[in-house]
Amino acid sequence: MVTSSILSPADCTPQTLADFEKLVIEAGTVDPQGLMQRIRDASRLLFLRESNGELVGVGALKHPLLSYRAKVFAKARATTPPDEYCVELGWVAVAKSHQGRGLSLRIIGQLISLAENENVFATTRADARAMRFAVDYGLKPAGKPYPSGRGYDLVLYLRDARRASGGSVT
Repeated sequence: MVTSSILSPADCTPQTLADFEKLVIEAGTVDPQGLMQRIRDASRLLFLRESNGELVGVGALKHPLLSYRAKVFAKARATTPPDEYCVELGWVAVAKSHQGRGLSLRIIGQLISLAENENVFATTRADARAMRFAVDYGLKPAGKPYPSGRGYDLVLYLRDARRASGGSVT
C-alpha cells in the first residue's frame, strides 16, 4: 500500500531531502545544478512511500521568484501575467518500478488541493502523459510549447483558482 506525506522542507531530515532529490534527478527532467537548494526553498514536499518505506513518488509546491516566472511565461508566449501565478507545481516524479499506476495523478491531486485557492502553474515535457489528465485538476495549457534546452519541448500549464472552483471571473 502506498501512503503519502506532505512536509515543509524544514521538517525533513537531510536523508529525506536527499532521497527526494535522487528521485527527481532519476526522472531526468530537471537541471541537477542547485537542485538541493531549490528543494529546501520549496513550500511543501510530497512523498509517496510503500509500506516498507521505499520512496516511490515525489512532488512539490514552490513559490519561485517573479523573475523566474516571467522568464517561463515569456518563453511559452503566454498572455497571462506571471505575477498572477505565484505557486508552481513541480518535480512530480514516480520511480520507474511504480509508473503506470496513476501515482503522478495522485501527487498532482494532493498538491493542487493544498493550493486550491491559489493560481498555480506547472511546466512539463510536451509529451508527458500525466499532464494530459491534469485538466481534471483545472490545469490547462497556455501559450506555445518551447525548447527546454535539454532536447525536448516544454508546455506551460495554468490553473486559475477562480475558474477551477467555479467562482466568477471578472
